[in-house]
Amino acid sequence: MAPFDALGNQSKLPKIDVHKYLKRIKCQRERVPNLRYLKTLHKAHQINIPFENLDIHMGNQIILDIKKIYNKIVLSRRGGFCYELNGLFYHLLSQLGFTCHLISAQIFNEGELGLPFEHAAILVYFEDQVYLVDVGFGDLFLEPKLLKPGAIQMDYTKYFRIDKNIDDEYIVYTSDNSFDYQPKYLFTTKERQYIEFIDMCQYHQTNEKSHFTKKKMITRATSNGRITLTDSKLITSVGGKKEEQNILNFDEFRVKLYEYFGVQFVRNN
Repeated sequence: MAPFDALGNQSKLPKIDVHKYLKRIKCQRERVPNLRYLKTLHKAHQINIPFENLDIHMGNQIILDIKKIYNKIVLSRRGGFCYELNGLFYHLLSQLGFTCHLISAQIFNEGELGLPFEHAAILVYFEDQVYLVDVGFGDLFLEPKLLKPGAIQMDYTKYFRIDKNIDDEYIVYTSDNSFDYQPKYLFTTKERQYIEFIDMCQYHQTNEKSHFTKKKMITRATSNGRITLTDSKLITSVGGKKEEQNILNFDEFRVKLYEYFGVQFVRNN
């Protein structure tokens, strides 16, 4: 599987302040791209930058402009959803010298396959190996997954498998017990340009069928689990064990949002 023309494409990317980005995710810069460093960046990103849809409920339009997304996530210390998180992370990896490109995916919802460009992720190439990188799905995997059809890959308390069908499409499966696997999303290795996600980014902000418009949500990994806040619940997970606390009203949501994520909720409409 040959990678795309990395030098040709990456030279056209808008520059971001790599030092400030790495400081945001509490990582040091390394001279040479390598798999160990990729794993470190991937996990640190999910621990320090949350997956969230709050701008949609604050009345802020999400525009796929890397400089604006950089300002939001790095300088204003916010999070974002897949187009923002994986879009920005792709730019970081590119500037750090990794050979990579964006891909699009369709998400499975209760067994039904969703729309094209519903999700954005990244492929990273190391000689003859390819890794799926995804810091923008919420609670999925903490470390990149090797594109090796049929192989079982462990990630903290979950099991993952990536299969390939007759149409050269890949499907990511996850399991809690290594026996019962559920499909998460389908993708191909075709390189995608950032502008190709604009329509679906707008859809997820405005369409009542999008799960992002239905409720507020923010989540991030921790060193030993995950913490998630929605309109109605605060969910903490440690070592695979979950505890839930009901959120009684909007004021309590705002207090917990700042307490656990350092984010202030301010409506602009």
